Amino acid sequence: MPEAKQRVSRHNGRAGKHGVYNPKHNDRQFDVSHADNIDKGRTNLNLYWDWQNGLRDHEANQSGQYPTFNQVEREFYEQRYGDYLAGQAARNIKAGHAGRNRGVDDLLADVRICPEETIYQIGKEGDCLSPQVLMEIMQEFMETFQERFGKHVHILDWALHLDETSPHIHARQVFDIENRYGEIEPKQEKALEALGIPLPFPEKKPGKMNNRKITFDGICRELLLNICEEHSLDVERDAIYGGKASRDKNDYIIESQREKIAELERRNAELTADNEAQSRIIAQKSAELEDKLEKLSDADAALDAVADVAYREAVKVVAAEAIHETQRQDLMILEKGKQKVMSPEIKMKQKDRELVIDWFEKAANTLKKRAKTIFEKVVEALRLPAAREAAKTKIKEQARPSILELLQSHKQKSDETIVQHPKRHSWEER
Repeated sequence: MPEAKQRVSRHNGRAGKHGVYNPKHNDRQFDVSHADNIDKGRTNLNLYWDWQNGLRDHEANQSGQYPTFNQVEREFYEQRYGDYLAGQAARNIKAGHAGRNRGVDDLLADVRICPEETIYQIGKEGDCLSPQVLMEIMQEFMETFQERFGKHVHILDWALHLDETSPHIHARQVFDIENRYGEIEPKQEKALEALGIPLPFPEKKPGKMNNRKITFDGICRELLLNICEEHSLDVERDAIYGGKASRDKNDYIIESQREKIAELERRNAELTADNEAQSRIIAQKSAELEDKLEKLSDADAALDAVADVAYREAVKVVAAEAIHETQRQDLMILEKGKQKVMSPEIKMKQKDRELVIDWFEKAANTLKKRAKTIFEKVVEALRLPAAREAAKTKIKEQARPSILELLQSHKQKSDETIVQHPKRHSWEER
């Protein structure tokens, strides 16, 4: 009976049901004692490589002298795509779309441009190559890969796992291209087009089933098969496509491990639920304060609200006091919210913390400027008899919650020669 041919597996992916793939599984930056599929007695046989530090064994990898795969990937994105992010941010601001600005973490979390992960395996469980032969083939493959595609496709890190049921390699790479502004931008299809990779069906419109990545994966598979044959391996050339039913057991194990890691991360996220709740409260109160700013910025509404008591001699004092008191209370609320966000007890990402603090400061400045403008316009308008009569008519037609209520309250109390401050509200009441 002829000897069975070796099956060559090459699987690609960027994300699963829990989001983009995390390289923690690859460089073993988690507690492997929770992984049933990992033989902890053989983990020390694993090898690791990254674009910054080169090759190392498991002991060195866990010694703390090397960064994690997460860290080296982030460093690559910062160095290579920093100019692109800065340039795009400037263009967004110029176009009035600053909210579209992104950072390195946003790129790494984007399923379209985060690192792509490829799993290489030759043979199947119980019938795999020796680690030495697998490494020889893969090193030759990666060297050829870099020579041929390295201008636009960059291998960031890879790991040889010998502590699972079958030896295999995880490699992660990113595709990029120089855009029209001279910046290096992560973009897969454009990168492959620059490498001269054609569409599978050039005469048809590009799409999910007709893109250059399909051709590229076919080229990579053919390259790997040729190298295997050069090493005297009899390989199965017919590819197997399909869903989970056609995947090797090892793929299931890897996916299961990713799910366990994702579960641990979800538990960690639950510990910061209070922080998220605080963020929602701050956002809600910010919206309420923003609504107040919009009402205060409406000079006409402020004029209408004050002019109904313009015929009384105390109106200037009442208007000034009411606007001052409203401003004082809102500034107190803003300062209280700002101090709360600055407190170390509130766990929040530094970027989010700075954004909220900046908002509080801008809101306070806006309140001060707008309150002064409103007061000046009110006083000026009240000198005109026509405006006074119009305001008196307006108050008869409508009565709505506004600064009017504050002015009426102060007017009534001034008639009694006692001007009392409005009740102070807590942050929750506001």
